Amino acid sequence: MASINDRAPIALLFDTGAVTSVFEPDIATATGLLPASGQSVTIRGVHGSTSATQAMMQTLKIGSWRADHVPCLVRSRSAFRVGGLGSAILGIDHFRRHCTFVTIDYRRGGLEAGFSRPFQPGGSHATRAPFRWVNGLPVIRVNSGGDSWDAVVDTGSSWGIVIDQDTASRLGHARGGFSMGEGLILSGVGGSVSADKAGARVVRGTGGVSLCGETHAAAAFYVMPGPKRVGSRYWAGSRLTLDFVTKTLWLER
Repeated sequence: MASINDRAPIALLFDTGAVTSVFEPDIATATGLLPASGQSVTIRGVHGSTSATQAMMQTLKIGSWRADHVPCLVRSRSAFRVGGLGSAILGIDHFRRHCTFVTIDYRRGGLEAGFSRPFQPGGSHATRAPFRWVNGLPVIRVNSGGDSWDAVVDTGSSWGIVIDQDTASRLGHARGGFSMGEGLILSGVGGSVSADKAGARVVRGTGGVSLCGETHAAAAFYVMPGPKRVGSRYWAGSRLTLDFVTKTLWLER
């Protein structure tokens, strides 16, 4: 929950897979977002591209943290239902510029940001892996069946380990798997598409998978459009921390 321009708090989707905060037009109107320059830009999302206008949050308050003059984007056209999930996205750049670390606690439903103190894991079982910044997004390495690839750490995705068709083919899953389900709509900043039309499916890896210091003998891979990423279905039940100082991803189970 966050307050924008001292208005009533609203729910924001904290999305480490989004560089900049993005708002639907109705949210911008309700929170009094002001155009920063009137300049139109193109933003790319999982399912394509769309246009947006640069804007500015005069104030942004998350818990006890208050920031002034926070840049953001306002979509030119609505793509989500009013007030729905994804209509207000809080991007990672604001945290990267001001914090030493950020923790998403899936177990307790909390968000913690550090500003000067270093991160110290507190769980009895913690693993870690280096991450790097690619186009403003945190990326880790995933290994499976003798193959490896970069994947975005994407808390804005409801899926787990997402791969593209080329990677699925290299892993021996050019075809087969299970359909995502009839009538399922995949939504993202770039638009929406039906799972069937996108050719989305689920395959079971048999060569094992390794990421963030964890190894699993078998894992589900979600084959769908967009960049390779690891979403909240994988991180669920843990505390996920991005340590910006050491560029380390910590996973406390």
